[in-house]
Amino acid sequence: MVKRVREEWIKVARETLVEGGVEAVKVQSISRKLGVTRGGFYGYFGSRSALLRRLLQDWRDVNTRAIRRIAARNRRDGSAQFKELVDMWIEDEDYSPEYDSAVRDWARRSPRVARAVLEVDHERIRLIERIFNNIGFRGLEANVRARVTYYHQVGYYALAEHESRPARRRLSAMYTRILALTATPAPPGRGNSRRVPRV
Repeated sequence: MVKRVREEWIKVARETLVEGGVEAVKVQSISRKLGVTRGGFYGYFGSRSALLRRLLQDWRDVNTRAIRRIAARNRRDGSAQFKELVDMWIEDEDYSPEYDSAVRDWARRSPRVARAVLEVDHERIRLIERIFNNIGFRGLEANVRARVTYYHQVGYYALAEHESRPARRRLSAMYTRILALTATPAPPGRGNSRRVPRV
């Protein structure tokens, strides 16, 4: 019961953050949305600061969970993993770009949140680098490809690019060729052979 109620508070706080920014995440307004008293809130969180800390942890967990699953250490098919990653971003499955954007906006006002965002960005890049390792890239090349892939996606949301989902699906194969193309040395006198993750 306590866990369920606490999760309701976090859910509404998350929606409020996305809709109005961190300044809108106030005990009184969330209490009103939930139809409960402010006194009930303090029984679960103790303070607004505690709620915000829990909200930041929720973002860490919710918006990185899918990438952690896709890049799990026991998986080895990098091409399949890269396709899942692209699909996750296109379909917004288990990932909310609005939540990410709201937390990044919050980070501009809070050094503590900015540090958390940087930590999460580094974790996500490491996970994507693991996918590129499984495709066949190594070292610096895997790291740079992971960075370009991730920065491209973050920039896509930062620019508020509003492409339809069907349009994004049509472009996904070309993005995959550009971001994850593998070229291997060919025998003399012949062109390079290329292995591209299927999308």
